[in-house]
Amino acid sequence: MPIRIVFMIVVLAVLSACVTEGGRVPDNKKASAINVQLGIGYLQQNNLELANQKLNKALSQDPDSAAAHNAFAILQERLLQTDKAEYHYQRATKLDPDNSEAANNYGAFLCRNKREADSEGYFLKALENPLYKTPEFAYTNAAICLMRIDQKNKAREYLHKALAARSNFSTALISLAKLEFEGNNFSNSKLYLDRFHRVAKPTASSLWLAIQTELQMDSQRDVTELSQKLKSNFPDSEEYKSWLKIQ
Repeated sequence: MPIRIVFMIVVLAVLSACVTEGGRVPDNKKASAINVQLGIGYLQQNNLELANQKLNKALSQDPDSAAAHNAFAILQERLLQTDKAEYHYQRATKLDPDNSEAANNYGAFLCRNKREADSEGYFLKALENPLYKTPEFAYTNAAICLMRIDQKNKAREYLHKALAARSNFSTALISLAKLEFEGNNFSNSKLYLDRFHRVAKPTASSLWLAIQTELQMDSQRDVTELSQKLKSNFPDSEEYKSWLKIQ
């Protein structure tokens, strides 16, 4: 049951960061910031053509805009232009070392491209900024990457830190549930699954993990209820097929 890494956290450009000594934002920087915002909007709508137009324009107006490079990198990754994506992620993190979103996104990119060992440093870089508004994302991403290379103790530590930052963060909860299940700590796995299902809609993966956990704990009533939910909501899923195989 793969857990997707948390991605696509992009802050809007902050015009005050571009103020000159005279107190005014240069027109080209202001225009670039506006086009970054428009490009991000089109990215969120999955309108990649218009996103490309706006973000290319933003970069031409201000080639040193970390926000523009960060958003353009996300676009290039969506377009499967891996080399271009990495170049712009690198530019974003170098132009603005305090841009936690860019560092998190670059770390996520590295992890998705099976460079887990390299990714951890960028997640930690994101966390160096005390003003980072969503540290739970970077902690959880670091944990997911470390789980892939079997560094479970450190992954567990990061996930607990993610929940300390935001106790109802669903991705951290399901990740901890999976980690505890793999460590045969079934009561802990159930605890995190129950918390996950209180704050997020059940998925085929979460229900199947819950079924497996309850089977280990010999709780037939809960298994029956969970399997009915899996059948009703995800009848064509691989998880339901796996359940049918053990009947």
